[in-house]
Order: sequence, then C-alpha cells, then structure tokens
Amino acid sequence: MRTSLLALLGSAIYATARYNVFKGVPWNDWPIYTLNKAFALSALFLLVLPVVRKRSAKGHSNAPTMYMASVFGSMHVVLSLILLSPAYYEEFFVQGKLAAAAGSSMVLGALAAAVMAVGKGFAPSTWPGMMPPITLISFFLGLAAVAIASWPKRTA
Repeated sequence: MRTSLLALLGSAIYATARYNVFKGVPWNDWPIYTLNKAFALSALFLLVLPVVRKRSAKGHSNAPTMYMASVFGSMHVVLSLILLSPAYYEEFFVQGKLAAAAGSSMVLGALAAAVMAVGKGFAPSTWPGMMPPITLISFFLGLAAVAIASWPKRTA
C-alpha cells in the first residue's frame, strides 16, 4: 500500500509540475484533469512493478500492487470519460464527433480495462513454450488492421 501511495504522490507531483506549472493548464483543472494524468501514470507504474520484482530474488506478493493498479486505472477511466469533450481534447473531435485517433484510444482503453479485469487469466508463464494463443494473436492482428484502416490516407 505504501508503494501505491508513493507512486500516486510522485505521479501527482510530476503531473502538477508538467501540466499546471510548465504547460499552463489552469489550476481549476487540477483536481480532475491533472489527477487523471497522475492516476494513469501511477497505474502503469504499478503494472510494471511486478515485472521488475519478478526479476529479483525477493518473494513479493503482487496481489496488493495489482489491486491498486486496477483501482488507479479505474479512476483514470472514469475521469477520462468525464473529461471527454472538445474543451479538454479538441484533437479527439472532428465536426463534433470522435476522430479515428479518439476511437482507437477508447478501444485500447477498453481492452486494457478488460485485461485488468481478467487479471490472473492472462498468464504468459503458463503458455506452452511461452507462445501466445493463436486467438490472442488473431485479435491483435485484427485490431492492428482496424487501426491501420482508420488512419487517414496520405495524399501526394
């Protein structure tokens, strides 16, 4: 729990400095906009931490870390949905509708949330030869095709 709180505090300090101090985001946006960034960064940090711990000989339990990562990730998702408007993310909208980049971001966010919800069911160490299932490979290939197809075409 201490690690999670330190991750959130460090992320909040970094996000505050970057967005409010240096980028000039108004201070009245601090509670929702800046903390949303902090929740996202701390969730990612906590997801990476078990990988780093696994490389060491120490026998840490990853369950509390993963739980807090899911809490912080969930907070990020909720706050992101609250903020989803042209006022905050102008580049995500074209003629009042979500742009392809925004749609891709939402799909990837939903995928990340689903993977976190599955949790222990996603266990590469149990895959034969550490090779991912063909269904998973197929899913990512299909996702890549949708992303590529949604990119605007270049004009010469």
